[in-house]
Amino acid sequence: MQRVSFLRLCVFTLACICLVFTGAAFAQSPPSSIQVVLPNGSEPTRPVRMTLARDEDGFRDTVYTDSKGVFLIATPKTQYVYYTVTIDSDRQNYDTTIARVRLDKNSPGRTTIFLKALTVEKRTNSSVLDAANFEGNVPPKAHAAYKRAMEAIGNGQYDSAISSLQEATAIYPQFVRAYNDLGVVFMKLNRLDEAAATFKKAIDMDKRFFHPRLNLGIVLTKQGKYREAADLLEPLYNENRGTMEVRLAYAKALEGAGELPGSEKVYRATLTSKNLPPATQADLHFRLGVVLNREGNFADAITELEKATTLADGASSHLQLGFALMQAQQPARAERELLRAYQLAGHAAGAAQLMLGHIYYSEHRMSEAQRAFEQYLKDVPAAPNASEIAKLIADLKTASKN
Repeated sequence: MQRVSFLRLCVFTLACICLVFTGAAFAQSPPSSIQVVLPNGSEPTRPVRMTLARDEDGFRDTVYTDSKGVFLIATPKTQYVYYTVTIDSDRQNYDTTIARVRLDKNSPGRTTIFLKALTVEKRTNSSVLDAANFEGNVPPKAHAAYKRAMEAIGNGQYDSAISSLQEATAIYPQFVRAYNDLGVVFMKLNRLDEAAATFKKAIDMDKRFFHPRLNLGIVLTKQGKYREAADLLEPLYNENRGTMEVRLAYAKALEGAGELPGSEKVYRATLTSKNLPPATQADLHFRLGVVLNREGNFADAITELEKATTLADGASSHLQLGFALMQAQQPARAERELLRAYQLAGHAAGAAQLMLGHIYYSEHRMSEAQRAFEQYLKDVPAAPNASEIAKLIADLKTASKN
């Protein structure tokens, strides 16, 4: 088989690789907790929205504290796990705050995050508004329903949360925060059409609201509507260039729309930001490496992905780095990276076995190539190239008998 055919078999697997793990490293241990405290030292009076990013595997999720700023989180099964916690400014009481949290298996407890004080200039800036600006008239019954919804979200009871949020919006149809959070719940449940419709309702109430616009852009990207997502997120990006979530969402939408130079530019600009936590740096180097791989700029991709793997030992970064090294004709290094990716992620990194098979075949290590291809089909049985790989395995078996 010619090398170009192997590349065709390999490349499709990398177009959308982004390995996300949702808790395999965690057990049912007593939970740890994160306590968010306002700049004046008091507890919040309503739930606080946070983005959690886990350092070692690229996991990201949007969560909410309870009404007193407390969020329960699983204690790790491994010795310790680091999270980067991002809390966006509410533009009324606190500034955007980024904190690094370490959870220890042997000492579950409470970690406190003190929110940064909001400057006067930002407090009076009305170019982008938060839902809180318009909630002074929310009736008590709607507030009570909203509070029940936040408690249900904290307990993972999403159906109950949906009912309570719908109750809140029925009582007070202008309850923008409730519409936004209802959309977030739909997004968590992968009910993307309902999420998009709900975010649009919130945006229609006032097009300056930050979170519904961002969330709708994320949903549109998940739906594969990349051009629409990029068009929506571009003005938000221009208004909020310092907000990490906006930068990442916009760059991802541009990448999906095929505007790779634009996506690369956003990632590179973001990497020049000051005081980026290591986990964020690793994620940005990884994302930039993916774009550079797609552009065929393998030398620069190797540079970025090596930085990513140095900062965080993530399977996705090793996988992409192995691909770039393979294209740069460095098979020995590529093999090491692909084996590490598979060691970290197992069948979730099944594409590594496909590329290892290519390396072994090119080096006439036929028995190893056969085993790698067979493992690939076990790991990715529904792969679009499954029939071609199965035929190749059959040819290898026949050749070994002769």
